[in-house]
Amino acid sequence: MAMDSSGAVHSGWHHVGQYPTGGLEDADLLTDLVEWIRAFTAGNPQPAPTFTLPDGPPFYRRCWEICREIPPGQLLTYRQLASRAGRDGAARAAGAAMRHNPTPMFVPCHRVVRQGGALGGFAGHSTPGEPALLLKQELLELEGCCPNNAARRGILSHSQVDPASH
Repeated sequence: MAMDSSGAVHSGWHHVGQYPTGGLEDADLLTDLVEWIRAFTAGNPQPAPTFTLPDGPPFYRRCWEICREIPPGQLLTYRQLASRAGRDGAARAAGAAMRHNPTPMFVPCHRVVRQGGALGGFAGHSTPGEPALLLKQELLELEGCCPNNAARRGILSHSQVDPASH
């Protein structure tokens, strides 16, 4: 997790451990975000702390803003997300916005699924059984979105999930 020179938060999977150009650290915000993650992984999701979204194309930013509003335990389809962002029929573009989400978890792109409820992709991966999709499944289970949420496995155990059981 890092802030860029404009104060926008980056926590993406694509560049783990790398600070954005001109990046800085805000200890107070970092503490708030860590506490939020602890509550979330304990099965007690709360609204994410306030932070500034990084720059991006206007449609992507609108999708990220809408995604931030999806409550825990609820889902939107890529089509619904595109429509709410003002571009009916742009489900693929909404998917691209989620794939380029610089702040996963805090902009909960795991709550966006394909029409009919299929998971779609996560962190740029879409092959069934991949760890990224298993993580998306587990995040949704943690929020009570999936039929098999009784086990409530921790999100760090995603490699132990049997995809055939979901």
